[in-house]
Amino acid sequence: MKVIKALNNNMVLVQGTDGVEKICQGKGIGFGVKSGDVLENEKVERTFIPANSVESSKFQQLFSEIPDDYFKLGEKIIDYARENFAIKVSQGIILPLCDHMAGSVERYKKGVVLSNPMLWDVKRVYPREFKTGMYALMLLKEYFGVEQREDEAAFIAYHFVNAELDNMTPGASPETLTRMIGEIIDILQKSFQITLDENDWNYQRFLTHLKFFVNRLQLDQSYGDNEDDELFTELRDKYPHVYQCEERIADHILIKYHHEVSREERLYLLIHIERVTRKLRKKG
Repeated sequence: MKVIKALNNNMVLVQGTDGVEKICQGKGIGFGVKSGDVLENEKVERTFIPANSVESSKFQQLFSEIPDDYFKLGEKIIDYARENFAIKVSQGIILPLCDHMAGSVERYKKGVVLSNPMLWDVKRVYPREFKTGMYALMLLKEYFGVEQREDEAAFIAYHFVNAELDNMTPGASPETLTRMIGEIIDILQKSFQITLDENDWNYQRFLTHLKFFVNRLQLDQSYGDNEDDELFTELRDKYPHVYQCEERIADHILIKYHHEVSREERLYLLIHIERVTRKLRKKG
């Protein structure tokens, strides 16, 4: 790889043998190098490949502006999310994550504190991502002595939600997903007069299903009505209260969002609602 230019002591812009521009990071990797030098691979700790020239320019600017400490924190936070919550994100999340953290610390030092109107919904709909955000706040306090409110953890959580959505076909925005999923959970909890256990594995599976379900609705790519009606009828008759809850959800989506929920989508909702409420219904 040939060096195009050093962005700072630990970052350089290079051109690979395939002609693709890359940003390489490593301790002292940019110190004393100049354009045309050959970069030694063993010095490279991680590599970022911008999608296009616009992204490359943005990367170069941010990499040169953001202090290295934030990248160290970013790596810890991403590792924490992957290892503790199996959150699947690419390394590309580190740039917006670090940019946000650097900006939030600067804001708090100036006394500028932002409220997050979606805080409660983020905590409920994205508990894994929110806990990752709280871990980030702990590190920021440890490194920079700045204590931030939970609102900021929710903002950080959105970076992980966005990165996870990148693995899906783009459809609903994180805000729309959060709002719709929150409304569905409200309907479910009111229908059964229960509070779902956020630590229950079935709850996590239910949230995952809802994310993809809402995204399919926004893309008009819902499952068709090819599923055998016999199974739907069987479950409807076996679990009438679950069916009534599913009906309320489908009606709410039709009335508020003008999306008609197909029979097959309703079948999967029925199955997930029955599973996530099973233990709590038995207790009642």
